[in-house]
Amino acid sequence: MENGASSYHRFLHGDWDGLKEIVIEYYPGMVRFLSNRYVSPQDAEDIAEETILVLAERRPKYVEGASFRTWLFRIARNLAIDFLRKKNREIPHLPEDMEGFTQVGGYEQPESLSEEERQQLIEGMKNLKEKYRRVLYLKYVAGMTTEEIAVVLGKTSFSISGLLRRAKSALRKEMERE
Repeated sequence: MENGASSYHRFLHGDWDGLKEIVIEYYPGMVRFLSNRYVSPQDAEDIAEETILVLAERRPKYVEGASFRTWLFRIARNLAIDFLRKKNREIPHLPEDMEGFTQVGGYEQPESLSEEERQQLIEGMKNLKEKYRRVLYLKYVAGMTTEEIAVVLGKTSFSISGLLRRAKSALRKEMERE
């Protein structure tokens, strides 16, 4: 049994020091893993803490022989994906207020645009297909990376890159048409 597995086994049999050892050994790496691949550093800390709570409260079954670290990080990854999905559901459509909107499709930031130009930009995005509005919103308003968008939308990073290119092109055409 590797160290994490033996610590978890001891915890399951009533030794809370086993859980403490898991936190000391795996928490920092779990935060780095989550923040490098899925979420912000602050959210990574919250999700890592939630992962430890899952161990403490639900006591999921660990299969002997598997890598404990991989098993633990998979739990953390699944929690991060759930977090991103929930975050995505909280952003169901393009907001009327485009505050925080950054450069998209070669256009300037809305703060430097006249009110008329800003309204045209907002209207241009509203006329796009839902999948284009969503990916542009997640990228440029929510500030997600391509990898985060891929997790949220359940696609590969490669397909999100292509979708972003098509969405920007559609926005340019829409803006030129108007």
